[in-house]
Amino acid sequence: MDYLRFTYDPGQPDTVSVFDECSLWAARFGSLLLNNLELHPNLNILDLACGTGFPLFELAHMYGTSCQITGVDSWKEAIERARTKLNVYQVPNVQLIEADARHLPLQDETFDLIVSNLGINNFSDPEAVVAECFRVAKPNARLVLTTNPVGHMHEFYEIFRATLKEQQKNIYLERLEKNESHRGSKEALIKLLQRSGFRIVNAKEDQFQLRYLNGHALFNHSLTKFGFLGGWRRVVNPEDEEQIFALLEHKLNQIAEARGELRMTVPMLYLEGEKAN
Repeated sequence: MDYLRFTYDPGQPDTVSVFDECSLWAARFGSLLLNNLELHPNLNILDLACGTGFPLFELAHMYGTSCQITGVDSWKEAIERARTKLNVYQVPNVQLIEADARHLPLQDETFDLIVSNLGINNFSDPEAVVAECFRVAKPNARLVLTTNPVGHMHEFYEIFRATLKEQQKNIYLERLEKNESHRGSKEALIKLLQRSGFRIVNAKEDQFQLRYLNGHALFNHSLTKFGFLGGWRRVVNPEDEEQIFALLEHKLNQIAEARGELRMTVPMLYLEGEKAN
C-alpha cells in the first residue's frame, strides 16, 4: 500500500514534466472538444486552465495564424513548461498568461471563443470563473467546456460505499457523497452557465472505460495518485485509512480475479454556451 505514502510537489519542475505525460486522460476529453468546435478564421480564442499547453497548441495549429490564442493558468510551473513548448513550436499566434481565472487581467468583450478542457471541476469558485468568462466574451461568443461529470468511476464508488457500510463507518458516507458529487451533473453545469448569461447551444455526452489488472494497479496508477487518491483518502480519518483501503483493494482484487480485469466507467460531457447580444 505504498500509494498511501505517495506525495508530490506541483511546484517542482520534474513534477510538471512528468505531469505532461498524463496525456491519455486529457487527450480523450481534448479530442471531444477539438472534434466539435466550429472552425472560423480571425478568432480571438482563450484557453482557460491551459496547464502545460494542451489543448492550447492543438488549437493554435488547428485554427492557424489568422486566429490569436491566449492560454491562462494560475499554475506557475505549468505556464513555464508551456513557454518552453512555445519556444520550440515557434507559433506566432500564442500568448501565455499566469493568472487566476476568477480575476482575469483581460479587457471586457475580448474573445470570440473560450474553451476549458477538464478545468471546471478544478476551479475553487466555478461560479466566479464562468462570470469572468461572460465578461471577457464578445457578444455571440462561445464558451466550451469539457468535463467528467457525476457518474465518474461509479463502480469504484459503489464498492467504497458498501465497504464503509459493512465496517459500520457510516460517518464517512457524507464525505464520500460530497467527493463523488463535486464534479457536477450535466443539468447542474447547464444551470451554472445559464446563471452567468450563456445560452446552451450544444451538449454532447460520451464515455470510455479505464482498464486495470486489479485493485493494486488502479491505486498505483499515476492518474489515480495525481488526480483522485487525495480526495478518496480525505473521505476517512487517518486512523482508519490503512484498514479501509486494504479492504477496498482486496474487494477490487476479488472482482478483477472473477472478471479477468477491472473496468471503471468515465462519462464525458461537452457543453457549449453562447453569450447573447
